[in-house]
Parts: sequence; C-alpha cells; structure tokens
Amino acid sequence: MRLTPGFGIAPGLALRWEAVSPALWRFQLRDGVRFHNGAALDAAAAVAMLDAVAARQTHPRGLEPGSARAASAHVVEVALSAPNLRLPEQLANPSMGIQAPGTRAGAGADPASTPTGTGPFRFGSYTPGARLVVHANPDYWGRPPALRSITFRFVVDEQQAARLLAAGEVDAVGHLSPATAAGAQGHAPGRLAASQPARTVYLLLNVGGVGRWASLQDDRLRRAVALAVDRAALTTALWPDHGEPNRTLIPPAVLGDAAGAVRPPEHDPDRAGRLLDEAGWPRGPDGVRLRDGRRLILSLLLGRPAEQAGVAEVLARQLETVGIGVELLDPGPEPFAAFGRVNQATFDLFVDTRAQEDANPCALCRFFSIRPGGQLTFSGAVGAGEAADELFEDAHTVASLDSAQRLAAELMQVVTADRVVAVPLATLPAVWLLSPRVQAFEPAALGGDQHWDQVWLGG
Repeated sequence: MRLTPGFGIAPGLALRWEAVSPALWRFQLRDGVRFHNGAALDAAAAVAMLDAVAARQTHPRGLEPGSARAASAHVVEVALSAPNLRLPEQLANPSMGIQAPGTRAGAGADPASTPTGTGPFRFGSYTPGARLVVHANPDYWGRPPALRSITFRFVVDEQQAARLLAAGEVDAVGHLSPATAAGAQGHAPGRLAASQPARTVYLLLNVGGVGRWASLQDDRLRRAVALAVDRAALTTALWPDHGEPNRTLIPPAVLGDAAGAVRPPEHDPDRAGRLLDEAGWPRGPDGVRLRDGRRLILSLLLGRPAEQAGVAEVLARQLETVGIGVELLDPGPEPFAAFGRVNQATFDLFVDTRAQEDANPCALCRFFSIRPGGQLTFSGAVGAGEAADELFEDAHTVASLDSAQRLAAELMQVVTADRVVAVPLATLPAVWLLSPRVQAFEPAALGGDQHWDQVWLGG
C-alpha cells in the first residue's frame, strides 16, 4: 500500500509526529511550503482542515471540532476525546488534504471555489461532467513533476474510453470493470496495470433486525450462509484475471503476516445443510427450506447495484444449493438508499464493496463496533459484540503497527468465524489500461491516492 502517515496525498507535509499521550498528538509541518495561490502552509490551515474533517459523519476516532490548535506557526496539537494511536495512519487519506484558507473544492469560477492545495499540479480548468485540466506547479516543494499538464476526461462508457485510447486521444483509462479489462487489450494498444488488491467485496449478515428481518439472529443460519459461499468459485466466475479470494475484509497487504490468523468457515454445503436441519428448516418440495409454512427466503441488498449484479447472481445460486432462497431488494432511487436500509436494519444480506481508505490496519473494523470511532450506522445491524468492541479499542490504543495488525486480524476472526456477521468474498485491484507512451506509472489502490508527479511520456 502507498498509504503512509501524513496528510492525504502529500504525506511529506508532516515532518514529525509525537504521541504526547494516547489522546494527545503533536506534529510539525514542513516550513517554507506554499499553497498554489501563494499563501503559506501553516498550522492554522492544518487546524481548519482537521476541524472540517471532524465535522464529517465518518472521521478519525476521537477527533472533534475544536480538537486541534496551533501551538506555533508550524506545530499543531490535537487533543482527542478518545485515545487513538492510529491518528497519523487515519489521516493518510486522500480525502483529507489541506486546502488553502478561504478556498474549497469547486469548479474554479472564483478564487474561493478553486481547489487550492500544495501538490505538484495546480488547478487549470474544469468542465463539469467533461474534463479537468491541471498544470505543473512551478513552486512545488518536492521533486518537480515530469509532465507539464494533465487533462482528465470523464466518460461514463468504459468501452468508449478504451476506443479513445485506441485512437490516441487519451493515454490512460482508469478503474476499469472486470469485463472491460478482460476485453480491453484486444481492442486497444497498450498494457493493463493493476494496483495491489485493496478493494474488498464482502457480505454482511443482519443480526440487529426485528420481525421479518430477524431470521439471521439464529447463529446456525448465519454459519450455514457462510458455509454455502464458495469464495474461490465466485472469484473465478466474476474476476478471473485480477480478483483474489479473501478470508478477511481487510486486504492482506494491510494486515501483513497477521492475515493468516483469520480463518472463516470454508465452503462446506453438506455441513450447512445439517445446520439448517438442526435449526428446524427441512427442505420443501421445490428445494427451498420450510418452517411453520414459511419459506426460507433471505432478502439481498446491493450497495452498488450496477457493479454487484453478478455477485448477486452467483451468491443466489450458491445459497440455493443448500435450500436458502434469495430475493433482491430494491432500495429505491435515492442516492445511498441501500445504506439507509442498513442503518435501519431492514435487510437480511448486504453486499458491500470497500477500499482500504487509509493506513490504519483496523480501518474497516469500524463497521462492527459501537465504541468511539465505530460506524454506528452499520454496527447497529452487524455489530460483532463485546469481544469485537474490546479488540477495536485495543487496536487504537497499542503503540506499534504490528500489534495493531494482529488485533485487527483477531477482530476479523470474531467477525467472520466466531460471530459470523460478515462473509469475505474477494479483494480487487484498481485496473488501468495504459498506452505504450506512459512510463513510470504505478497504479494506486485508491483513486485519490494516485501519484502523477513522476509519470512521463515516451516514444
């Protein structure tokens, strides 16, 4: 992973981090750095950024508006409301870059709406839905970029994007779907490049529902679902070239050696059938299990229907082999409607796809804990109980990264094997199609973390 402690896509801005105590951090900013508009990067700008991040629904554990203060011109102190020794790793997030005071990300119609950071490229122009142009920053504090400018074009149709590359109108096409990546090289010159696998596809099982959504409160049903899922077959069917079956929601590249400690139930449909029999769900005439006249039909919710339809089809076939029927839930047309249903616990199964967002090994643990830093909109439905809460707490209060990785792995073992509130499916990379001219390009796992400063064009 290229995510390192620091601020967003410019980790070098923070020269030194010091944990005065588990709830008090002090860091020093690099002196002499200026924003694209000429304003000096100072502690006040960093404090403003931290206050803005603290106001978001999802933010680093213990960070509240007013937590940060400027101790001097280039030193910031952050007094957290809860102990958090993962703060520097959490701030290594592409969405947490420092903006120049008085500016915000926008279309650039005026200075206030012009995205203004300290990076190697500065804003040129933006046409909504069409293109963004950036130019090399002549006053960049680091190594000067190799390219004079970059034009980002926004195309909804991936096949059209591949045709643009074949015609020489673009040099790179990013974040391709598996289907497009599989056929791209046959229609366009160039090569495919993939990042480390860091986007995890997984299934969440609702243990917080009531009434018609309470089926999976039965431990045997949840374990039967996990045993019915064949991760290897699913990955082969949907992502044969770049996907990897995964035993944990956290990418192995993040957990390191600790990843081997996570051992969720392996595919065993016979054992799944026995558990369902023990739970009082014999097979009915059509193969779907019945109890007291009720068929065992679980509702499946997709977080991103356009890209997860294939996942739903394969999962439905695998669950049907053990007598569990599946119905697809329509969350409605509103954006994020599916996540609203998760918050209300009105579903049985939920397919989610998440990228590792920062350098915190326990970043994705937050869905399963109610402790400070946990994501309550998820943990009400898929909370993994007291054992997970304690591990979540410990992962944010140990000093060493190795220990945090080990604790995150233990928490994933609770989530996937002991409590069985999640079933890991696969881990996916970001895939790019590059023209032969593109040199020194290293795909990043997160789009916002993609580095362009040393890319150059040859030939």
